[in-house]
Amino acid sequence: MTSGRRTVRRHGRAPYTVVVVHGGPGAPGSAAGLARAISSTRGVLEPWQSARSVDALVEELRDQVDRDATVPVVLIGHSWGAWLALLFAARFPDRVRRLVLVGCPPFSARDARAVRRARRERLGPSGWREFRATERRLSPGQGGGRTQDLRRLGELSEVADSIELRFPDSSVTRLDPKAYRVVWSEASELRRTGGLLRRVRGVTAPILLLHGRDDPHPSQSVVRTLRRLGLPVRVVLLERCGHEPWRERYGRGPLLRALRRELTLP
Repeated sequence: MTSGRRTVRRHGRAPYTVVVVHGGPGAPGSAAGLARAISSTRGVLEPWQSARSVDALVEELRDQVDRDATVPVVLIGHSWGAWLALLFAARFPDRVRRLVLVGCPPFSARDARAVRRARRERLGPSGWREFRATERRLSPGQGGGRTQDLRRLGELSEVADSIELRFPDSSVTRLDPKAYRVVWSEASELRRTGGLLRRVRGVTAPILLLHGRDDPHPSQSVVRTLRRLGLPVRVVLLERCGHEPWRERYGRGPLLRALRRELTLP
């Protein structure tokens, strides 16, 4: 592992031709289990993001890929990391051979409201009240919250977004509430104004969407949006599975089989 802006974990052996981008934002290490799971046959780079703006994160990822990976790479992004992977591929198409989006969030504010409705229903009244209170503590108007607030928000999201977790993952060691607050606020505004879609129009790499069928993030709207932009996307829906398929009882096997197939493609 290196330090500073170039902090990465390496899984498997060089050359590192696969890059796994974590979710969050502000949750480095959250995709470590996914990176480890596919590293038996490929060298996998797991960058830890630390920048605090969307553009700076794209540049930070470029710095990490150029320093530590062998390009062009297969770029795998989970949740927020799926958006970052798309933004990176649009800006640096020569560095990306294929894109894999795992649990990609929707691209419209209207569809994002559907995620909240599903979470509210799954958490129940008391869980939803705690979720909302924790969100408020992490908001800019409340000072941005503490590390334990971001950890608790992740735990509540995990309850709402999962079907049957069987593979615990405690790899997140440096939660960054400020990064979460600042970056997610900017990313949400880009989604609201359509700026996010304008930025990803230039993606040319083939895209595979891997999505739990029971993930509250609606896969249909993600696919519809990408295809409307003319982007080359294929879809694999994972049965009885939520937002972190590599940790789920029924999603892990199908996810890894789909990834291994994808990694053999030219």
